[in-house]
Amino acid sequence: MLQPLVALLAVASLGTAGGTATPPRCTVDSEAGQVTILRDEDCAELTRLREERDSLRQRLLEVQRESGESATGGSGEEGLSEPPPPPPAAAVEASPPEVPSAVTEELRALRREVAELRQSLSEAEARRAAAVEAPKAEQPAREEKSEREQALELLRNTDMLTVQNANPAERQVLGEVNVANRTQTGEVGFVLEPQVRVGTPWNVEFGAGAQLQNLAGEQEGTTGAVSAYALGQLVDEKGARPRFSLWGQVTSPQGDEGVSAEARVLATKTFGQTRLHGNVGYSARQDSADDYLLGLAADHPIGDRLLLQGDAYFVNPLGADEASVNASVGTGLRVGRAFVVTGAVGVNATSDDVAPRLLFGVLGRI
Repeated sequence: MLQPLVALLAVASLGTAGGTATPPRCTVDSEAGQVTILRDEDCAELTRLREERDSLRQRLLEVQRESGESATGGSGEEGLSEPPPPPPAAAVEASPPEVPSAVTEELRALRREVAELRQSLSEAEARRAAAVEAPKAEQPAREEKSEREQALELLRNTDMLTVQNANPAERQVLGEVNVANRTQTGEVGFVLEPQVRVGTPWNVEFGAGAQLQNLAGEQEGTTGAVSAYALGQLVDEKGARPRFSLWGQVTSPQGDEGVSAEARVLATKTFGQTRLHGNVGYSARQDSADDYLLGLAADHPIGDRLLLQGDAYFVNPLGADEASVNASVGTGLRVGRAFVVTGAVGVNATSDDVAPRLLFGVLGRI
């Protein structure tokens, strides 16, 4: 009789031990205290949301530290607080029955906070990626020109002819000396023009020089003048549109002439290796008649050592002086890596006379 009774007591004791080992359920805080969640699906969702919230907080904090930002939570409050510690077993066991509104509010708040944390993390990662890419965009790598391109640039920077190109010299200093047996308008004599040109990285070129003249028939001998100019690009060449630049020069008094100033609009269009140039200019003089200039020019390189070039221009004084038509053809020969020797022959034609004009020059990179 005792054996069935002992077996019954053992089964009862095992059942009691198993009930005590059952893990406590999830809890939420409410006005009435801690509430135990009875539904398994609510408890599972609550656990998942809390774990995702903690993971997002930690990741957001790491990204903000790497970017040097202040740490803020998804709701905009400063700091990332740690999740509340789980309540002690005694409190769970003593919790009142589940209140549906408290559980619903807790789940709704967790969903909103997780969504805000996701958004904040996405924005922080985007800002960090933009900060990493910004220095690359601000300082693009400048492509170095090849040896051939540098040689062609030096050849094309010769300024011997009257009609000029619209390309400013870039990032270099050039020295140039030109000699002619006639002035630009055809007066016979010796003309010497030394000049220094400075190219900047901003498509602007500056220059200064002198002009020494000893004209035939003058008793005063050699006269001199000092000049300075600036050449700035206005529009770059693109598609069918040529490059446009503005050129201006001021010259000090020389001989019987006072201060003079000249302004030109320059245009250059490239067709393969050949370039065409157009000039429209106006000269204002203090003690002589003003005039205007219309001109065309072209140049074409052969290899990287020889440049063929030529120009034609019309000068029309606004006073009693005669208009003249002028044309020149010449070459530029590169010597070594830093010098170009130029020479040209041309004519100055008026209604009364046609006279030859000879020009020689040397251009060097300083």
